[in-house]
Amino acid sequence: MKLGITSKLFLAISTSCVAIAVTMGAAMRVSFENGFFDYLGERNTSSAIQLEKALEGAYAQHGSWDFLRNDRNAWRTFVENAHIGSSQRGPWGAENRPDGPGGPGGPGGPGGPGSDMPPPDGPPPDSPDQAGHGGFGPLPPCALYDVHKHAVVSNGPLPPPETSLEPLKVAGQVVGWLSVASPENMFYTADRRFQVRQLRATWIIVALAAVLAAVVAMVLARIFLAPIRRLADATHRLASGDYATRVPEGSRDEFNQLAKDFNQLAVSLEQAERSRRNFIADISHELRTPLAVLRGELEAIEDGVRHLDRASLTSLQTEVTMLSQLIDDLYELSLADIGALSFEKVPVDAAGIVEAAADAFEERLNTRQIALETAIAERPAVIVADPYRLTQLLKNLLENALRYTDPGGKVCVSVSMHAQRLHIDVQDSYPGVPEPLLPHLFERLFRVDISRSRQSGGAGLGLALCRHIVEAHDGTIEAARSPLGGLWIKLRFPLQSSHHD
Repeated sequence: MKLGITSKLFLAISTSCVAIAVTMGAAMRVSFENGFFDYLGERNTSSAIQLEKALEGAYAQHGSWDFLRNDRNAWRTFVENAHIGSSQRGPWGAENRPDGPGGPGGPGGPGGPGSDMPPPDGPPPDSPDQAGHGGFGPLPPCALYDVHKHAVVSNGPLPPPETSLEPLKVAGQVVGWLSVASPENMFYTADRRFQVRQLRATWIIVALAAVLAAVVAMVLARIFLAPIRRLADATHRLASGDYATRVPEGSRDEFNQLAKDFNQLAVSLEQAERSRRNFIADISHELRTPLAVLRGELEAIEDGVRHLDRASLTSLQTEVTMLSQLIDDLYELSLADIGALSFEKVPVDAAGIVEAAADAFEERLNTRQIALETAIAERPAVIVADPYRLTQLLKNLLENALRYTDPGGKVCVSVSMHAQRLHIDVQDSYPGVPEPLLPHLFERLFRVDISRSRQSGGAGLGLALCRHIVEAHDGTIEAARSPLGGLWIKLRFPLQSSHHD
């Protein structure tokens, strides 16, 4: 089964949270058990020390263990009084001694002289023989041995042989041994229940944390992936050709930046598609115009309406030349678009190339009664360029000035050097170009339809090709209003001394 990104993110977050919850639960369990064992050990050690002192004092008074031998009731009472006495007047108070007032076998004590109370019968209510409490007060099961390690009394089954025994001493002599069960070997029933409840609560908390983690993971997955899902849907529509698709921009995070970039991409694609359609329509029109003229001329000659003479041949040749120039410009632009426009750059004198191109147009300009002025630096202006492409650039600019300058006007060409930069400026007189349209002059097939009409102009590819040539030479080209009233084309190139191969 193929998982989506929502499912993957959900599994990643929930698995991480569950793993953390289980790890914390296991760590809490280990910590609790270790701490619980330490707590019971410390409690048993303290109680065992108190019981040892009480037993040593009782032996010193009785001289033997006969007062406790095989008497579980007396043993239970002794242990309880030993524990209670530790919190009163001493480890073994007068009221709590085994043979004293209140002590087992003592005056006033259960089963002792002067007591109306018989010794308690049956197992103690909290002995291991009864289900409920598994020890005497705070002590676990324990056993008393004589000096020869024979059992005297115990409150439960005798501990295994390997159980450690604590010596009981009176006047420096060992008089018996005491064995107290370790909490690791036998819990009290209440302690055991407490431990089980705590462990159960721990795992219940872990389970609830895992469920909560799954819910949070699902919510986070949906929240985080909502912008991505919208972006994916928009991308699918965009790929299907719906270039008007946009995604909403909201929060100030990476998703918002991604949405902005997507919208910008959609705008670019929409503009590119519009430009492509306009380009195809314009090219179709440009190709149709000379072909229609050629077809009309040939049909007129064929029908005898027009004679095949020099004038008709000249007209046909003009249309063929326009068609050929259009096809050549399209071919050059297509090469420039794919980066295949060839350049053979060598150090050249740009001033000489500009002067030669201006001289080549002088006669045609004079024919249209347009004056040509040049201001070219006398010293060489050496740049690294392709002489053929540089000549093509100047001819396109002068052809543009020739076509769109009114008779009686003027064209000025200048070459100068400023701060290791070569400046080439081509200006013409009226008519000019409206200021808002200047940035669009270098777009292919763009023309100013009012002052620079289709009848007098070309196909609108020359300036677009000029831009490619200038950029290939690490230069810049800019269009501005000319002080002469027309158009000012500014070319800037790095001189040879500032060029780095």
